[in-house]
Amino acid sequence: MTDRGSAGWLDSAGLAGLDASELARLVDRTSERELRHRLIGGVREIALREIFRRMPEYLRPARAAGFDAVVAWHITGAGGPEDCNAFWIRVSDGQCEVIDSAPHADISIRTDPATLLRVVTGNEDPVNAVLKQRLSVRGDLALAARLTKIFAVGPL
Repeated sequence: MTDRGSAGWLDSAGLAGLDASELARLVDRTSERELRHRLIGGVREIALREIFRRMPEYLRPARAAGFDAVVAWHITGAGGPEDCNAFWIRVSDGQCEVIDSAPHADISIRTDPATLLRVVTGNEDPVNAVLKQRLSVRGDLALAARLTKIFAVGPL
């Protein structure tokens, strides 16, 4: 059992073994400061890889009907202020796939790893993250607004 405010669970490779509800609970119980502190270095890489590996599992195919877009994710803080990790997903025909890169993205999202983890686990509303300037969205805003509807957010 992890104590409130402690992110000891982020120190292990066990992150990949956590189910969605347990991950959401642990993120909720971890202080913002501790989460940001721990999401650096190797743990950051593990967490980001795991988030994007799981993304196709959380697509709601029926709700994604008619949605056809490439989404570029820029996760800040990889090394310096302008350095970031980039991930791309393509949602088309009710399916989601993580792709290596794309020459053009319909939607571009920029955030830090802690905010991303809080949003995908349902511990932070993406609209509030935008209002707090912790998440920015560019491109087709009408498509971007549908993202929270076509993906299950938080524990199922």
